[in-house]
Amino acid sequence: MSEKRRVTQKDVALRAGVSQAIVSTVLTGREGKIRINEETRQRVLQAMRELGYVPNIAAQNLAGGMSRILGVFTYESVFPTSRKDFYYPFLEGIEEEAARAGFDLLLHTRTVGKGNRRSIYQGGSNRLLIADGTLLLGFMDTAHREELAQVIAEGHPCVFIGRREIPGGNLSYVSADYAAATRQLVEYLLELGHRKFVYLAEPNQQESALDRRLGYQQTGVGSVVVLEPAEFTLAQFKRLLRAEITAFVLENDRFARKLQSFVARLGLEVPRDLSYVVLGDPLGEESGVPEWTSFEIPRQEMGREAVRLLVSHLLGRIGFPKYVSLPCTLRPGNSTGPVLQRNQVR
Repeated sequence: MSEKRRVTQKDVALRAGVSQAIVSTVLTGREGKIRINEETRQRVLQAMRELGYVPNIAAQNLAGGMSRILGVFTYESVFPTSRKDFYYPFLEGIEEEAARAGFDLLLHTRTVGKGNRRSIYQGGSNRLLIADGTLLLGFMDTAHREELAQVIAEGHPCVFIGRREIPGGNLSYVSADYAAATRQLVEYLLELGHRKFVYLAEPNQQESALDRRLGYQQTGVGSVVVLEPAEFTLAQFKRLLRAEITAFVLENDRFARKLQSFVARLGLEVPRDLSYVVLGDPLGEESGVPEWTSFEIPRQEMGREAVRLLVSHLLGRIGFPKYVSLPCTLRPGNSTGPVLQRNQVR
């Protein structure tokens, strides 16, 4: 029995009644000088389905086309695999939009050296070049930023999920508008009658933390105290209460856990004796949505928008760098209320 002949682009072109160049353009997504209307594109795709055409990816690459593969690289020590992980919703958005756009995903999972450190370059070669372009996420140190600046200088298309500044400043990103969301929470507390504020911040120089602090400082309502959550003591908490602080703006849920423990030890009640807000979603694994007042980060939409940005660039529709900022959503909870007469804390 003779082996069944492989269906070619020429076969698809004959079935669809178009030129082979149009079939190739539909496959690569790069229109260039050839403009294809939606009706023609759908006719070509239908012919592919009817004939059972399977693109030869290797041949497309050799011809200068795209593999239609997007890389996903994280600077975190492990890829998020649990729905409770802070980064997992980003990946859900990436996967959903990549599938809609007709791209596959390649996860870069290999680590290097002590502490499972991740690096783009291994043995002098750029691992990201396997894909047409790469989506990145995670916390970065100075070495990571310098490495990524080299990748951008070499011309590999990248979009970071979260605002990240690198040497040269040419990194495209999709971020959440943390400054505006923080201002909105402070304004919410002001509407409840609070006038004495404090902001508790970690000594963190990542852009997301700096944006939150900027939003708070723009309101001019109170001081910023920078310390590790583990260094936040009951004695400090008491001093803040004696200073008649009624509104605590907490950079993350680590401070919220400490504050909750102090409230319980002193027999206080929230929001009767004080109010607090948390600037974003929990960093650790949580069961359900926390009941405190906070804002919700549009993590799935950030993943989707990052894919849209990268695909649009790969298809020649937009140039890089591009910067997109998405709004967060205020989430009122049980940790805020109007200012009432408080008992003096000793």
